[in-house]
Amino acid sequence: MSTSAEFHLTSYEKFRARGLEAYRGGDRNSARECLLKSAEHLFEAAAQSRGRLREVRARRARELMGLARDIDLQAGATLGGRSVESDGCVPGDDRASFAIAERPAVGFDDIAGLEEVKEELRLKIIYPFQHSETAARFGVQPGGGVLLYGPPGTGKTLLARAVAGETQCAFFTVKPSDILSKWVGEAEQNLQRLFAEARRSAPSVIFIDEIDALAPRRSEALSSVMARLVPQLLTELEGFSGRTEPILFLGATNAPWALDPAILRPGRFDERIYVGMPDRPAVRRILEIHLQGRPLAPDVDLEELADRLQGFSGADLRGVCRKAADDAFLTSIRGGQLRPVDRERLLRAAAETSPSVDAAMAQKYQGYRDRSEARR
Repeated sequence: MSTSAEFHLTSYEKFRARGLEAYRGGDRNSARECLLKSAEHLFEAAAQSRGRLREVRARRARELMGLARDIDLQAGATLGGRSVESDGCVPGDDRASFAIAERPAVGFDDIAGLEEVKEELRLKIIYPFQHSETAARFGVQPGGGVLLYGPPGTGKTLLARAVAGETQCAFFTVKPSDILSKWVGEAEQNLQRLFAEARRSAPSVIFIDEIDALAPRRSEALSSVMARLVPQLLTELEGFSGRTEPILFLGATNAPWALDPAILRPGRFDERIYVGMPDRPAVRRILEIHLQGRPLAPDVDLEELADRLQGFSGADLRGVCRKAADDAFLTSIRGGQLRPVDRERLLRAAAETSPSVDAAMAQKYQGYRDRSEARR
């Protein structure tokens, strides 16, 4: 993916998030403006894409344009003949105000590395959605629960978005803070509303990051809210079995050992997929993506950098590139002459960046993975 396309996709996500946040807060004018900007950037990204991805991005940009145009500044507006409430956007109705369906414009081709993980996701998630009739003949049911676990910064959230993009499903992304509430019973109601909205929008994907914050070991959960919320989540997950509408529940965690064991039993999170650190080819590709389009000195050798930076997560590598680029930018404006990102700056940025995962933590993840696979 080119740097320009990456910029437009990042801008699309940024303005879309701002637009939805403004809408939640009642600022419809800002919501309209941000959604239009989001659509504009997605059209630009579509123009630089090919094949099905180009079509998907263009279609979703048009949907954003329609949504923005139909937002009325007065209460009681409708979106394309449907009430705003039908999209789960309005606080105070019987649906979760945070349960807004997105249509991610990213796919697996936008993710560097993680080839084994992507192939596992294709086999267990994508193909059953795309070939439902054949899947039914083999007793393979689309949907269900999948846990993505692994070190921080390895791309779990991006993978979840790409799953929704590949399957062209409605995508609900929720933070634990959206669910939790200090009011008795409200957290459970929020969870019920989220799943109800996903059922109305099926086929759909629900993604909850840091799922361990919603389903910790109940012996370790200090609040009465958690004691009620975990059984509610288990009930919702059990409701997936035999469902005619395909709904996929994706949870992500950096601490799988902190999850309540009940949520890992068959019929809930049927699949657990380890998302590990990038291998050497992936490290090189990630560096290439984040350095593309920036002025580079001739002494920058991506092969050397990939050798030196093994053990860094994708987020770590992005930080190294950004830090080196910031240093070159600052030197350029202070000296009045363009200074490229050179080898020295990149190595210095790497030396100043501590990897997110040390050897002890990597060993802990490997031990958990080995135990999980042994139980299958």
